[in-house]
Amino acid sequence: MANNRLYRDMIRDTRMWNLYLGLDRTSIDVMAYCPMEDNSLLSATIQLDENGNDYCKAIEEAIYDNPLLLNDFNKVTIVSRGNSRAILPGYLSENQELAADIAAEICGRPEGFPDAPMITDHLPLLECNVAHFMETDVYHFLTRTFTGVKFIHRLSSLTRFFHGTNRGPGSMLTFVNLRAGSMDIILFTGDRLLLANTYEWSTPEDVIYYIMAVRQAFEVPGEKSVVLSGDRNIREELTPRLREFIPSVIPAIFPTAMFRAGGMTAMNTPTDLVVLPLCE
Repeated sequence: MANNRLYRDMIRDTRMWNLYLGLDRTSIDVMAYCPMEDNSLLSATIQLDENGNDYCKAIEEAIYDNPLLLNDFNKVTIVSRGNSRAILPGYLSENQELAADIAAEICGRPEGFPDAPMITDHLPLLECNVAHFMETDVYHFLTRTFTGVKFIHRLSSLTRFFHGTNRGPGSMLTFVNLRAGSMDIILFTGDRLLLANTYEWSTPEDVIYYIMAVRQAFEVPGEKSVVLSGDRNIREELTPRLREFIPSVIPAIFPTAMFRAGGMTAMNTPTDLVVLPLCE
């Protein structure tokens, strides 16, 4: 992921392109590509500068300092990576007020934002929702800046992809998406989601502990594989150590369509962004 500034004229006609932004507390990951053009994918990481600024102001400055993002795109999708999220039953889609109350009880709204809007990602094949809250000022800034913007949570993106591509043989496989300091674990059987959660870690032993604890809690058969995605260096370090406890530890298969879209650039793009076009 590049850290260079994104200038307005880097893409000739952005109206044919789709823009994806991965939003967390320290940076914005950017992915843009044209679905009709192979090897078009562009990616970058924009570091947020909160020196003397609040979080929303840091996001505003990062976007305005990279004017490519202000062009007219075919569509814009923002992947939220916040911790204010909850997995809810699918039937609550019909009662958003009740869903918001339950989600707020489970995970809490962002601190200092009692009116934070709830966004619901419905996963119909799994009959559940990922409900997530976004800080009010950030939400309003993004909806003003990007016309017709769509919001989705990271766990929704990953769950849709892993379930959509592994519904049969994927039952009871342990899907783990790795990055520095945190990881996502997703587990389902058939069309029933068992777990989709994020865990913080500081050592490889932490990663192994969480994976083993999840598998024990859900009585995952020992022959069922752990499927690793995410940061390549972390995967390479972790795989041999994890195989001391679980015989089958395999890398996630990278989607061919996205490799055509961007080759190695796509492979180095965060998983929650690069798989999203395949799940929409």
